[in-house]
Amino acid sequence: MSWRYHGPSLPLKGRGVKRYLYSRLRGPQQRSLHLSLDPSLERDLLLERIVKDACKLTKARIGCLFLYNPRIGELKLGAMVGNGPGMPPFFEKVALEVISQGEGRLSSLDGRPPRRSLIAVPLTIKGQPFGVICVADRRDGKAFSPWDLLRLEGFSLWACLCVENNALYDTVYRNIMDTFQSLVMTLEAKDPYTKEHSQRATQIALDIAEVMGATEAERESLRLAGWLHDIGKIGIQDSILSKPGPLTPEEYEVIKAHPLIGEKILEPLGLLPIERKIIRNHHERWDGRGYPDGLSGPEIPALVRIFTVADAFEAMTSTRPYRRAKTLEESLEELDALSWVQFDGEVVKALKEVLRRKRWQEREGTL
Repeated sequence: MSWRYHGPSLPLKGRGVKRYLYSRLRGPQQRSLHLSLDPSLERDLLLERIVKDACKLTKARIGCLFLYNPRIGELKLGAMVGNGPGMPPFFEKVALEVISQGEGRLSSLDGRPPRRSLIAVPLTIKGQPFGVICVADRRDGKAFSPWDLLRLEGFSLWACLCVENNALYDTVYRNIMDTFQSLVMTLEAKDPYTKEHSQRATQIALDIAEVMGATEAERESLRLAGWLHDIGKIGIQDSILSKPGPLTPEEYEVIKAHPLIGEKILEPLGLLPIERKIIRNHHERWDGRGYPDGLSGPEIPALVRIFTVADAFEAMTSTRPYRRAKTLEESLEELDALSWVQFDGEVVKALKEVLRRKRWQEREGTL
């Protein structure tokens, strides 16, 4: 078995080759592929996107991305896409050679037809290899050309930058989330009556959202924003938060500021617009008499309406300094009375369906 390049010769020689080729690669397709890579994607999705775009750029039937562990000198498959006959058995061998040599390779395997052609390009961050992109088998049956190699090398530079930014994004995001988790725990420690309220209200909201057919992305937004929805209370005096009796009008105005305080605290987190709305508007009312923006009816986003019901139901069924917990029947009676007044009646119906399913599961002994 031997390796050699089967394809047209390069039009230039020496240092001018890559400059010439790269100058020909700055077209709309290359730019559109670069724009399709989003560093904020979850890592596995980003790796898969990189491989898909590499195949699209080179017209390859199959592609994969190996991740390299320098401590043990081994590769691990990070992502693979394509409709070819399967990953060529020599992919990993070539990938290791590319890692050791530090440059891309364009190769074809001699032997009986069909002859398989491949490109392998190393991926590096700060000069250190962390992986290899491999593509094989052009869809038109031809061997890959030097143009394809240069296209993939140019694309790999952007891919490396996205992977590096993705790692940085994850680190920063985790640090910020750890900080806010500490704030939530601090808030709950200030008021034992609301301990774990955010987690319980969020789970109820997720159950309602599932009944109402919310997407996974919508449920994820509910999960994040619900967990953080009361974080603005960190800026409210303890004497007001834990007051055993009714609030004065002045104290109530102070409490009403907590959604705006929470929105301001969470500004560095870069939340999605709907997540910011859940935090800011979870005390709006269907009749428009809520706060802070006085939204009414359909003006209130659907996920906000879902969380408003979940938040209120959890509060009703929990003991607070100024009242005992309501029973399930009392809470449902109050929700019914306030349907289409304070709450979206369809969301209240969905909550009842959640409770019906939970009761059935309890009878079956699965909870």
